[in-house]
Amino acid sequence: MSDLISIIIPVYNVEKYLVRCVDSVIAQTYENIEVILVNDGSTDESQAICEKYVVSDSRIKLINKENGGLSDARNAGITCAEGEYIAFIDSDDYVHQLFIENLYSRIKSDNSDICMCAFHFVNEGEEDYSAIKKMPDSYDYHAEGIAEGVYSSDTAMKHISNTRLVVAWNKLYRRKLFNNIRFPVGRLHEDEFILHGLFAISDDVSIISDKLYFYLQRALSIIGQPYCVRRLDILDAYADRMDFYITNVNVELLKCTCLGYVRRYTEAYTQFQKSNENISRLNECRNRFITYQKVMFRYGGMYIGIKFLLAAINPRLNRSLSGLLHCFRRILRKS
Repeated sequence: MSDLISIIIPVYNVEKYLVRCVDSVIAQTYENIEVILVNDGSTDESQAICEKYVVSDSRIKLINKENGGLSDARNAGITCAEGEYIAFIDSDDYVHQLFIENLYSRIKSDNSDICMCAFHFVNEGEEDYSAIKKMPDSYDYHAEGIAEGVYSSDTAMKHISNTRLVVAWNKLYRRKLFNNIRFPVGRLHEDEFILHGLFAISDDVSIISDKLYFYLQRALSIIGQPYCVRRLDILDAYADRMDFYITNVNVELLKCTCLGYVRRYTEAYTQFQKSNENISRLNECRNRFITYQKVMFRYGGMYIGIKFLLAAINPRLNRSLSGLLHCFRRILRKS
């Protein structure tokens, strides 16, 4: 008999998108699923929509809770999940009808702990719901420096660590990976805080090129808004990852994280709009960043070390000199 798969969908004031999302999930060709809708204190019609689905499909469960944010909702779903595997879908997104089947097929055939697929970026107003039943498009992962296949968890994390693939929602996980891991409540970029930990306790990771997830880009989403103080959480996520790889003495992944941390810090510092209210938060991030000076030079090498120093002194200078530094790096490699 096929394994039960738990699909966790946090729900908060998404009445406009929820039906499309849930319809795409219950249309999955892989039918042995439980769909866990976590109503995170919605004040619109989302709860009523969820209740209708519970009545119409016995595979659907509903958790009603006070608003605690995306991480808190996902954690509630994890606690309730009974499946051997877990997938996360955001309630304004939708998935191809083969999303679960293809991920499950590969995770079983490869005997891996995580399987991830490619995804579509969909602009609001340009959605094509019929696409969930068409032959899925494929993605050339070589653009991210990795090909479709099965990898050790360290190799997979090395390739995706500084890309847009460090997300929770395009993956299928063995349930046991979450025995001691939960999303950080109240933090933005919550996926970045835990994915390295999940990969670290996985034996193998499968990557498939099928575009099976449709990620909706909304102008009114938090990420779609001008830079705000909450988005500085990404710097804490990178610092936590640095500490994790230092503690576990993983040189290769520490080197990757060094470069990503410098890039993220440069971006955050140059985009963040300073204010008297939030300048202390920005300084807090800067103070933590500069504590990694020795680590940057030891594990990142001269190129990353110089970029780190420039970012610590003047992030805008680091950004403007990136081209020259890249040329310098090429010279170092040839010498």
